[in-house]
Amino acid sequence: MNTTESHQDRFQAYYIDYLLNHSTVASYAAAHGLTYETAKHRLDTGRKVYESMTAQAHNDALAATGLAFF
Repeated sequence: MNTTESHQDRFQAYYIDYLLNHSTVASYAAAHGLTYETAKHRLDTGRKVYESMTAQAHNDALAATGLAFF
């Protein structure tokens, strides 16, 4: 695993933690000892990584089944 993948995995984990355990950015920030702005930036980055990785996994699954036409 290279450094970029490691960072992506970390930010995706931050975002999933937020989705599963927190109802607001403020509650996530408080739980992790972050400022609101730092938490918002972390979660925005995590959401983008999550959406990108999810889209890639979806495309890979379609390609593997032959249902996608590229």
